[in-house]
Amino acid sequence: MGLSQTKVNNRNHPETAVPSMQAGPRYLFPFAVALLLFFLPGEAASQNRRLERADQAYELKQYSEALDLYRRAYNRVRRKDRQEGVRVVFRTAMCYRYLNDPRRSESWFRRAVRQNYPDPVAVLYLAEALHQNERTEEALEQYRRYAELVPDDWRGMHGVRSIEAARELTENPTPYDVEAPRVLNSREDDYTAAFADHRSGSLVFASSRDDAMGGSKDLWTGQQHSSLFISFRDRGGDWSRPVLLDEGPVNTEFNEGAPSVNTAGTRMYFTRCLRSPDVDMGCRIFVSERSGANWGDPREVRLTTDSSVTVGHPAISPDELALYFVSDMEGGLGGRDIWVARRQSPTGEFGTPENLGPPVNTPGQEMFPYVRSDGTLYFSSDGHPGLGGLDLFMSRRTPDGWAEPENLGVPINSPGDDFGIVFAAGREEGFFTSNRPGSRGYDIHSFYLAPLEFSISGLVRDDSTQALLPDAQVQLIGSDGSFTQVATNREGRYLFDRFVVRENTSYELIASKEGYFSSRGQQSTREAAVSRDFTVDLALAPIPEKPIALPEILYEFAQWELRPQFRDSLVGLVQTLRDNPNIVIELASHTDSRGTHEVNDTLSQRRAQTVVDFLVRQGIARDRLEAKGYGKRVPRTIERDIVRQGFRFPAGTVLTEEYINGLPGEEHRDVAHEMNRRTEFRVIRDDYEPPVPEEP
Repeated sequence: MGLSQTKVNNRNHPETAVPSMQAGPRYLFPFAVALLLFFLPGEAASQNRRLERADQAYELKQYSEALDLYRRAYNRVRRKDRQEGVRVVFRTAMCYRYLNDPRRSESWFRRAVRQNYPDPVAVLYLAEALHQNERTEEALEQYRRYAELVPDDWRGMHGVRSIEAARELTENPTPYDVEAPRVLNSREDDYTAAFADHRSGSLVFASSRDDAMGGSKDLWTGQQHSSLFISFRDRGGDWSRPVLLDEGPVNTEFNEGAPSVNTAGTRMYFTRCLRSPDVDMGCRIFVSERSGANWGDPREVRLTTDSSVTVGHPAISPDELALYFVSDMEGGLGGRDIWVARRQSPTGEFGTPENLGPPVNTPGQEMFPYVRSDGTLYFSSDGHPGLGGLDLFMSRRTPDGWAEPENLGVPINSPGDDFGIVFAAGREEGFFTSNRPGSRGYDIHSFYLAPLEFSISGLVRDDSTQALLPDAQVQLIGSDGSFTQVATNREGRYLFDRFVVRENTSYELIASKEGYFSSRGQQSTREAAVSRDFTVDLALAPIPEKPIALPEILYEFAQWELRPQFRDSLVGLVQTLRDNPNIVIELASHTDSRGTHEVNDTLSQRRAQTVVDFLVRQGIARDRLEAKGYGKRVPRTIERDIVRQGFRFPAGTVLTEEYINGLPGEEHRDVAHEMNRRTEFRVIRDDYEPPVPEEP
């Protein structure tokens, strides 16, 4: 089985040779077993031959065959030679690892670790299997253990960082919907889909289902050799039952997979892996031209002259001038890397391949590249932190090179292997391959970015009593110019649903009701990455009959000018008038008790008029404002305890002349006089109708 169909089995082979075994005690077989072996020497020789065949199949990457032989030999080998038994346990675990069965590989790696397999890599592979099986705490423990045993190997701490990344990614899922369409998938492996026309109306993918070409099974997986199949989408958006792309010349008795079709749908690049019973001949990239409904004889795309090098997983760029692919050729960063070969025209020969280098490639495995129409590179990797196995990443091209890859997150990525993504033209939807829980081996999964949907709802209450207010009007004003208004129901609740609230928009909410000041709230959908129902409760303050003192509007003795430092105190009143366009207010100014009524009446009137003039300059209509000077006739009543310049004035105090004159100390009396010099406002009408602007 080769690079196109091995999918994620293309990880570094853990052994360049059989690891040397530590010396240890040999255990004597029980007498009955030894006697049985003495009388059945042919059975012992048979076990030895079976183990030799298992090792041979393993070295030839015929893992399905090797697994069967190792398991049949294991019980007798472990009783005869403990160290050899541990080796068989590890190799059995490795077969399950290469067959992408993390559940069984976890069990066998656990045995290998428990039986002190001499190579610490067993601890690492146990951690990886635990990670894929979502046993994260145990996986974290084994990753840390491996990092202590082999501190120079990057994979230990990489596993720790991956688990930390997985937690964050799981807590912050993306809004994609993912499912495995039953019509496209079989009981066998189905993977690496590619759209075969510019309208994304046909899909080519690899499968080892029973209908695949070739009569023999792949000894790596025990399944049929993979062939390319095609499915068509009808006008209703449904996909047809897949059929063979052809019965030659593209499909053969060998493994075909990882297709990549040009934008016009006339040229298909794919991987073909050639094998003979005893020789792994490697994988190469081929290209076939379509003429009408038929595909022509494939020809090899020459990317290397080294027959020992494997190349595959082609991804042709939208302009067909660059071919991205995967290889273990010399000059990589470790494992398999993504390379690119360029040419001058869509029909020319490709030049010398270049390694994409970091940050795309790592010492791990980078595979299954795909280039979207905007030039964004998508690929799978186990060398970048992720959720376990292979994760899908994306990287954008910048003037300084490829940007740091971004994990595509949950639910596209999973604890299993996720790879081979492809996007439909102009849409946030497409397909990828995964063996996540619930899959039957490797399945093709569709993904779809559902439109973000938002709503804004809440309660409107009386700010004083907290009673719910029915029939209050709530306005929704969007930064995009939209405007909607609703009334609260009998329970005081309002709702702006998904048909009103849009993404990437900031909203202002204004609630109003007769007898109340309007209230304002804000909500934005600009930073929302997933659909949400927002809640914004609003409280309305009743319009009081008593005047409302404006904060910090104080005057110098015998002066009416509005001090610059007190102008900010009027900002709230300006906003109140804007939020309540139907109210008319009286601006009432007061003096302290010193001086005659004639002088103080004139002074207070000027003070009130100064505030009116300021509000008019802020855009408030003059006929909504009435200035009234009360002189010294209405001393201030303290509504709540106040401490001013160190002097306390308790609630209920009326700052009459008699009270002030009775205060100890001139400074204390001056503070009281200053508090009487004030401006207040009260609502005198709420039926004002703004004039209708004249048409130009």
